[in-house]
Amino acid sequence: MDPFVYSCLFLIVLITIFSIESAVKRLERKMKRIELSLSLILNRMEIEVPSQLSDRVKQLALDPNRKIDAIKLCREETQMGLKEAKEAVEAFIESDRQRSN
Repeated sequence: MDPFVYSCLFLIVLITIFSIESAVKRLERKMKRIELSLSLILNRMEIEVPSQLSDRVKQLALDPNRKIDAIKLCREETQMGLKEAKEAVEAFIESDRQRSN
């Protein structure tokens, strides 16, 4: 095939990739805004969302030396990403601290 055709196909693929990436970023921003709005509504209505964490993960999370193990187990059980699992475990630890005080 002609190099011009290859160049055109390459440009089309490149443009498609960039447009998909842009759409994904827009959706991620929109999802974060929705999550924040939902969180504010739930807090305003004083509704507590039940934890997704198993009792075993909670038990590990309460031991400061086993926090990483709790995150690993959370990821295994829930298929969460590393960031999500870390945030969930840390949110549980923080809520437990607040309840203790």
